[in-house]
Amino acid sequence: MKHENLYSLTAFAHEGTPLVRTGATAVLPQMDAPIWPEVRDKLTLKAVFQPIVSLAHGRVAAYEALSRPSYADGYEMAILDLVDCARAAGPGAEAELDAMVVSTIMAAVADLPSGVMLFANVSPATVLDRPEVLYPLAELPCTVVLEVTERSNISDVRWQAFTLSLDILRWRGLLVAMDDCGAGYSGLNRLVALRPDFAKVDMELVRGVDRDSAKAQLVEALVSFARRAGIAVIAEGVETAAELHTLGELGVGYVQGFLLARPEHGFLAAKEAFPTPSGATPAADPSAALGAAMRLVRMAARGLGDAPGLFEAVVHAARDATGADLVVLRRLESQSLVPVAMSGVPDEPLGVPLSSADPMAQAFNAERPMVRQTHVEDGPAAAYGSVFGAPVVVDGVGWGFLTVKFLEENRIRGDLADLVTGLADEAGLILAANRGGLLPSRTEAIDLLRFSVTHPGDPSVFLARVIRDVERATGSHDCWLGIVRGDSFDILSDGGELQETSLQEWLDPESEMGKMPPGVSLREARRVVVDDIRLDESLQPQLEGLLQMAIISAAAIPMMYEGRVVGILKAYHSTVAAFTEEQLRFLEEVARLLGVYIGGSRATEA
Repeated sequence: MKHENLYSLTAFAHEGTPLVRTGATAVLPQMDAPIWPEVRDKLTLKAVFQPIVSLAHGRVAAYEALSRPSYADGYEMAILDLVDCARAAGPGAEAELDAMVVSTIMAAVADLPSGVMLFANVSPATVLDRPEVLYPLAELPCTVVLEVTERSNISDVRWQAFTLSLDILRWRGLLVAMDDCGAGYSGLNRLVALRPDFAKVDMELVRGVDRDSAKAQLVEALVSFARRAGIAVIAEGVETAAELHTLGELGVGYVQGFLLARPEHGFLAAKEAFPTPSGATPAADPSAALGAAMRLVRMAARGLGDAPGLFEAVVHAARDATGADLVVLRRLESQSLVPVAMSGVPDEPLGVPLSSADPMAQAFNAERPMVRQTHVEDGPAAAYGSVFGAPVVVDGVGWGFLTVKFLEENRIRGDLADLVTGLADEAGLILAANRGGLLPSRTEAIDLLRFSVTHPGDPSVFLARVIRDVERATGSHDCWLGIVRGDSFDILSDGGELQETSLQEWLDPESEMGKMPPGVSLREARRVVVDDIRLDESLQPQLEGLLQMAIISAAAIPMMYEGRVVGILKAYHSTVAAFTEEQLRFLEEVARLLGVYIGGSRATEA
């Protein structure tokens, strides 16, 4: 238990006042002068590391770096008291302490296993006023996540400047976690404003969550919100098997606590297994798919295409969504697929020459996915029982390859394959967009999906706004969404007007509507593009009306959910062959996310 006066460093002592030692611990008498300079000059820091474990597969996903300070001749002190001491002396002292912590961490992580993340606690004041102190962390060969507390005392006046400083750090490839979620006064408001990559549930909510229904409901609500917003959830302070099991049932993705491991000076074996809730078999679900996609959208919005921050976001998003034991992203360099980011239990992710007989090289050359459902006898991949990979294409040219691996056999399902392929496609779109394509409008359109699930409202208003942004991004007009509802096919326009039509008429290949692109797309679950409506015989009955609306070319994209069509995204254009392949990929991306949004909403309602 922490003593009330144990290194109560927010108190004051006259310079040079001796410490009163009790056993192996030192106590400061309460005096009248700031003591930070004296403490700083006699301070020694050592780093210890506590694993953060993925409940999807029971293996280490990250380590949190924790500081163990000692004063003068080796007497230990509480880290929170040290932080309070620096805080009492002002922002400059907090930056000095953070610089010491950064230096200590960097000297201690040489043996950090590859493929895991590193979490580091940082002062909000340092982020706000001295972010350059944290820049060295971006040079480490692992993904570094900055933890900022939800209890932070950043005023509302300075909050915008604080988030801007965080964005500067994000531009350098650092990720962000909000610590102590559920403990502060601001609730979900700051979680929305900060938009972190990870949310750490406060340990006071975790303690006894198996016995307290109110705590369980709060954690479940936080998990539901976070997953839809693309935020991974970590529960800290797990001490009992009952808490662990309950957290797994509530959908928490990662856990940390004494039940799993105490902070140590070294690192655990890379493949050491931990207890996981029984029956915790992850599946690709709509919330995970949407959350992973939104995380990549946020990276794109920060202009991080073709940068290390995006690469790390891709692999961690894919791992969160699929529960894979290992995710590797490779890019094409000198006729070889070379690893640029990895998350999970490491193998030996060597470069794969395109001229080799490796299945990945063959799949990349053929521009097709790769799948394996059983173990191989030897080689770096021998430990993995099932593997799926998909090419990443930028502007029609192969850029790289995204691979997910599972230790168990027969883990590749159709929904998982669709999700990984979609993430690979999305990564390619972001990379292309950051080269000067459709990024601003595309990001605004897709970001509305994130807004809709975090700010529930009239879905028709939200969808109408998406349609308008699609029109703006592609230069098209008179776009609409057709949504399947029972026997009806409801058509929503960019103005929000809703028109009910008969689904059967659209499904009938002999009917007037069934011959149009949306009808064909609806029946055959594929995109249908008409470069010139004047040359399409099936559209002759509607030709005059379409021409009066300045429609020359058209595209219909199916919105899919769990393998079935839940709607159609339709776009018109006034020029011949107006929809380029890049625009069609954009429309498919929007349609895919809308399918998850519409289908997932119905599943929730049911």
